Amino acid sequence: MSRFATGVAAAAIVLLTGCVSSRQARDVTPGVFLGESASLLGKGEAGEEALLVYRKAGTDWTSYDKVIVDPVAFWGVGSPSLPDEQRVDYQRLVDSFHRTLKDKLTKDYGVVDTPAAGALRIQTAIINGKQANSALKVAKVIAPYAGFADLLWTFTTGKPAFTGEVSLEYMIRDSMSGELLAAGADRRFGGNQLGAATFTDWGDVKNILTYWSDLAVYRLCVDRRATGCARPSAGLVEP
Repeated sequence: MSRFATGVAAAAIVLLTGCVSSRQARDVTPGVFLGESASLLGKGEAGEEALLVYRKAGTDWTSYDKVIVDPVAFWGVGSPSLPDEQRVDYQRLVDSFHRTLKDKLTKDYGVVDTPAAGALRIQTAIINGKQANSALKVAKVIAPYAGFADLLWTFTTGKPAFTGEVSLEYMIRDSMSGELLAAGADRRFGGNQLGAATFTDWGDVKNILTYWSDLAVYRLCVDRRATGCARPSAGLVEP
């Protein structure tokens, strides 16, 4: 391959995968957290929603001005042999996600702790979080020609090699009646960026959880037909 062709291909790899800190997986299989609600899910709109979503038709989202954010459920970590220290780190990320989600929602809703008229109840589970292999991820990004092999791997498996991943399921209910208003399931994995997340095993998962908190705020903003809804970024960073 000529140097020019090699350079063009390398640039294409950077544009396709190198600058994205997280991206949506090809599919997700809902778990037991959603229960019977899983049967209601349909395909979400690309770039706007989770992979699978449900919204109750006719819901007046403008009638809700308060929210209860239940503690995030913590399900599995991908490997039963994960050391206790790493499990603790993962739990910290889940707890941070809960706090971040509540903090971001306070800009649009009053946060309450008990059911009340006009209050939504958000229930979320983080499932099967998997660490990245940060050492191999860095080597892959900087090693000559490694990007070509990784691009082929990504096309085949749908996920760049050595990156972290995590799945999420959620339900939004009327806090008083318990009626299901929305539900969803999503799965995302890390990208190939060189940055803070590259050098920590849980960095990809942290980026994904940050994206999901922004996505939740955005979708609720759109549903209540508010103005100035900020579409979340997929975590684009400078290469």
